[in-house]
Amino acid sequence: MDESTTTEPPVLLDGARVLEYAWLPREEGDSERMRGLVAGVPLAAGVVSTLVIAENLVEQGVFLIHCDDEWGTVIGESYADVESARIAAAEAYRGDTVAWVRFRDLTEQEVREVETTRTFLREIAAEFPPG
Repeated sequence: MDESTTTEPPVLLDGARVLEYAWLPREEGDSERMRGLVAGVPLAAGVVSTLVIAENLVEQGVFLIHCDDEWGTVIGESYADVESARIAAAEAYRGDTVAWVRFRDLTEQEVREVETTRTFLREIAAEFPPG
């Protein structure tokens, strides 16, 4: 774990419920080397330092969200399940150890917030379907 990033991500990140998260190791000269290739986009090591696997609240599946030090989204991808997202992270960041941390149990208030967000997002998706 990177000592400069010690806080967990928020419960909801970009409208998705965080299930697991990880810190990518820091190395000297990170800003000059490429860290990984995500959805065909090469990412510099200094750009992505944390990862999140989050539940898609609209439909089945999860997101693999590549984040900065403050859990800000750099890029995200959709996967069928947690294991597929873990495999994709391992492939994107070959050579880096990705040690996933299970997000803690939610408080009652957080559960209500997640369910309210889920309902809202599903209503929006029904009203404005893609395509």
